[in-house]
Amino acid sequence: MFASRAVSTSHAGHRCASSAKFITVRRATEDQQHIPDVEDEPHPKRSFACALVSTLFCPILGIFALFYAIRALRAHHQGYYAEAVTFNKQATRWSLITFIIGLTIGSIIGFIFFVKTVLFI
Repeated sequence: MFASRAVSTSHAGHRCASSAKFITVRRATEDQQHIPDVEDEPHPKRSFACALVSTLFCPILGIFALFYAIRALRAHHQGYYAEAVTFNKQATRWSLITFIIGLTIGSIIGFIFFVKTVLFI
């Protein structure tokens, strides 16, 4: 009678959980169980690529991003998916911090060199 959002299914076959993760259910024959597949899991290779790029902007802080990205890859490879997601979030966070700080420092240095060349001409 009362359908909540947690148990309602849409016409696309997705079930909306209260944690806002979408789960698809493969429908097999009646004697087999429903096997849920979790969608939108970030793969640790993305965080490793971001860590490598952000290391170019600020190598000192980029080491932290690379450290967590490598730990995420190892945990994912060994089957510890919950830890891999945690390390992936930390690697992405450090990559963003490294990118912003490196871009800020680079902009300040570039502005200083620009001002020096304009004033001494």
